[in-house]
Amino acid sequence: MRLLQLSPDGSEESALDLHPIITVVNGLGVGGREVLIRAVTSIAQGQAPGIGGLVEAHGVMLDLSSDTLALLDVRTDLDVLLKPSDVPVGSSPAAPPSTIRVSVEQFLHAAPPGRYPRLDQARRGQADAAEALAVLREAAERSQNEHGQSVRHLQRALAELEAATAAVAADDAAAETARSARSTADEDLSALRTELVEQIEQLRSDLDRIDRGLRELSAIDTRPIQVLLDAIAKPDTVEYVPSERAHELADEFVRLQAAAAELEHRLQAEGRDPESAMQRLEAARTELQQAERSMAKPDLSPEDVAELEAAHEEVLEAERRASGRFTRGKRNLDELRAKEQAVLDRVGFPTWSAYVMGAGLLAIDPAAEQRLETARFEFEAAESHWAQISAAIEEDPEHSALLDQLEAVYLEAFDLLGGSEPENLEAALRAHTEAKREVTTEELVDALAYQLELVGLELGDAPSLDRTVVVAEAFLAETSGINARVEELQAERHHVAGALGEAEAEFQSLPLDDGQAGGLIDLTASRNEPVVEFSPEDVAELEAVLAAAAEHEREAADRMEAREALVDAATQVHAVATSKLMKIAAELAEQQGENELPSSEPAFEVPVDDPGSDNGQETLEFYLLARLAGLRNVSFAGAVPLVVDDALRSLPPEGVRSVLAKLERMADAVQIIYLTDDRTVTEWATEVGFERAAVVEATGPFA
Repeated sequence: MRLLQLSPDGSEESALDLHPIITVVNGLGVGGREVLIRAVTSIAQGQAPGIGGLVEAHGVMLDLSSDTLALLDVRTDLDVLLKPSDVPVGSSPAAPPSTIRVSVEQFLHAAPPGRYPRLDQARRGQADAAEALAVLREAAERSQNEHGQSVRHLQRALAELEAATAAVAADDAAAETARSARSTADEDLSALRTELVEQIEQLRSDLDRIDRGLRELSAIDTRPIQVLLDAIAKPDTVEYVPSERAHELADEFVRLQAAAAELEHRLQAEGRDPESAMQRLEAARTELQQAERSMAKPDLSPEDVAELEAAHEEVLEAERRASGRFTRGKRNLDELRAKEQAVLDRVGFPTWSAYVMGAGLLAIDPAAEQRLETARFEFEAAESHWAQISAAIEEDPEHSALLDQLEAVYLEAFDLLGGSEPENLEAALRAHTEAKREVTTEELVDALAYQLELVGLELGDAPSLDRTVVVAEAFLAETSGINARVEELQAERHHVAGALGEAEAEFQSLPLDDGQAGGLIDLTASRNEPVVEFSPEDVAELEAVLAAAAEHEREAADRMEAREALVDAATQVHAVATSKLMKIAAELAEQQGENELPSSEPAFEVPVDDPGSDNGQETLEFYLLARLAGLRNVSFAGAVPLVVDDALRSLPPEGVRSVLAKLERMADAVQIIYLTDDRTVTEWATEVGFERAAVVEATGPFA
């Protein structure tokens, strides 16, 4: 970023203009010096400086404001003021900051496409803006060439008219003596006839010019471009219709299901039915699992144990009470035994004794062992039967082909339905709909690009939607005044046609001259026939040519100005897109981490064996390196200026020039503003030349 102007009161007279590389400011007062230092310090901190001005970033001029600083992401805590007390003398080189942020350009060069979606979108936006700017610049160049040709044509017409006017004036002077002998009436009649001829010729020339302009403007039809833009901006409502492919898949699914059912029926009749074999296998597996569970030791929880033992204690207590003669005690005993048995059944023990002895008694249950053996034998037989059926099905080409077709239909149907698996696939397919549009957005973009090519705006192969829309809108903005210009030309044509009719009628009413009727003069004779001398008619014709050339030059100038305005607008759009890209890249680079700052810079390298360098000079140069390096990449807009407040005044002239020479090499990266009245610094800046440095005098508010 470069600071180009500071204006305390907003006027050009009081503004202080600064050189983008090195500025030596002379004649600063105490207050003006403080205002300038405070302004640059506020800019570096990203705060409003309190005064107006101009800054430049990426080739774009911007007003100095807090919004501009926020857009450029300018903010740093580094000190941008170098005072005499900051300059080290005779000490070791000041240690530069240990780290700086990765440069935005390096990050953009290293970041591959696809890793950061925000960065990719910003890159596409910046590329589209650059392409649109290139197209508009090409159109502006064509307009400039056209304007140059019209200017040359106008100059030729003016030269020819001046030559013809001079010749006619000479002829008139030579014939003045002969005409003086004629009567006053004849002279007036001849003059009137000549004047009418010139007037008629001029009016006809104006009429031709107007008709030509109307034809050119009528040939520019912007309606197709406007209609296509409206269609892209406001597409038609999407209509949903039954999916033809879904209906085809439903019919195919029904056919294949019927064929599969017929095949399975035949296999069932032949004893090779896979469904019954699978049912047998599942039933055998279930029976085996149940038999194995009946032989397994019950897994009791602490709650089950407590509940079972409590129920048994109640039974024992009831048995003691029931040993008497009362029948009621026996009924309670039966109820408690039933309750105990219910708990035993739930936890998997047939009796209390079995619970006390553990699962050992369960293992010797002959019925359970027989059931388990039978279940294992049946499961093995069912598995063998299923393997035979599966092998037979695999070897049957008809069955395999049918299953492959069904699988293909299932896969395509599920993909068409968006990955869902409905219970009724046929119904879901027949109810499936899809969007229907007469014209797609891609087709509209291609049509719009073709219409732009017809008017001379080439967009290349496969232009993007954003780029095509930007160029079309820019073209419509340029041609928005066509209708008003057509109306002006039509009104002018009506006026010229009326004046031409009156002039021709007056000429026809003139009396005869030398045996020729005024109305019989051929005013439509070819103007391209070679003539030996220039006549007043020739002058009138050249005046008409000059007027037409002037009108064409004005129209070409208007087109050139309009297209240059579009280029300026596109330049702003491109600058905003570039700033957005750089800002996103700067944020991502900030997240990426920090890299080590180089310990030296070629512009500040001091050879160890240089006999002309002393320790103090080398210390100063390394210190300045550290200060400048810290200011190089404070934002994606680049560096902030370094203000040198007469910091080298303690050095001898040779030392000042040596340090300034090294500062000048670093000024391409960091702008330097030197505040001093030192003659050595002023003379050095003058010798460097205005291309690299400038000496400015403080204006009124700064003086």
